[in-house]
Amino acid sequence: MIIMLLMAGGIVNGVLCTIAGGVVLVGLVFFLIGLPEAKSSKTSGGVFRFTSTVFSTLLTLIVFMVITYWNARNGASLAFTSSDQADAYLNQAKNLVIWGAVQGAFSLLAFLWILPRFIGHLGLGTKHKWGLAAGAVLTIAGGGAAWLSTIF
Repeated sequence: MIIMLLMAGGIVNGVLCTIAGGVVLVGLVFFLIGLPEAKSSKTSGGVFRFTSTVFSTLLTLIVFMVITYWNARNGASLAFTSSDQADAYLNQAKNLVIWGAVQGAFSLLAFLWILPRFIGHLGLGTKHKWGLAAGAVLTIAGGGAAWLSTIF
């Protein structure tokens, strides 16, 4: 059961990381397309405002992508690590629980507060919110189950 939780968390976080990476690449392309138009605008802060908004948005997504990648990688490696080395297994399980909580907090902060301030209302549906929550919940559940298995 622990392996299934860890692998499910790894798969969901891998999908979230892939989606965030695709959004970052599309954002860079649209930034390059929109940059000449921002340069030709008559306002003095047009280019700076456009560039800072795009880079702040992309930086937020890159941080989310790094957190989800690390959780996917750590969860998958924990699933296939033998629990013979109890100290290393326990430390890795604790890290997974902590980083799962960080992912959940950052997801809430980024997608409900930071990104809407930069680019406006995101229009996240219920399925999107469940997908974001599933990554953090499965990471915490898998790490917690592995942690508890070393105690008992």
